[in-house]
Amino acid sequence: MLLYIDLLGLEEKDLEWYQMMTRTVVVFIAAVAFIRLAGMRTFGTKTPFDVVVSITLGALLSRCITGHYPFFATLLAAMSLAVVHRLCAWLAFRSKIIQKLMEGDSVLLFRNGVKEHRRLAKHCISEKDIIKALHEECLDSLDKVKELWLEPDGKISVIKKEDNPAI
Repeated sequence: MLLYIDLLGLEEKDLEWYQMMTRTVVVFIAAVAFIRLAGMRTFGTKTPFDVVVSITLGALLSRCITGHYPFFATLLAAMSLAVVHRLCAWLAFRSKIIQKLMEGDSVLLFRNGVKEHRRLAKHCISEKDIIKALHEECLDSLDKVKELWLEPDGKISVIKKEDNPAI
């Protein structure tokens, strides 16, 4: 037990290099477990809720490594955050109201040749942002676009006009 405590530096005020290295390995393994527990949604969809969880989880785990906070208590707090995130994701899956509160809605920016200027201004979407979204879809103008949507993750989705070849 004494060797275990020394490797993690649980009773130390200032950690040695090997204690920080050991903590880093333990925290890395714990972080992978927490991500698996929280689900890939946390690091895949990037809704505002997911971003907050990612940042908070990183901040908590960094404190485990540096030794400024109790090691196991901080790991437990990080695990609790992962469990709460998983619970919120499950609740959002079950309830449209909770889903809307946590994730938000898509916002229509452009439809059939008409830009929604107030929405563009409200969400600070510039002409360059629109052009970038078009280029990502291999388009060079809005002439071939039916709709543009600002997604809850901040991405602009492009819905192309359907091609109607003459028969």
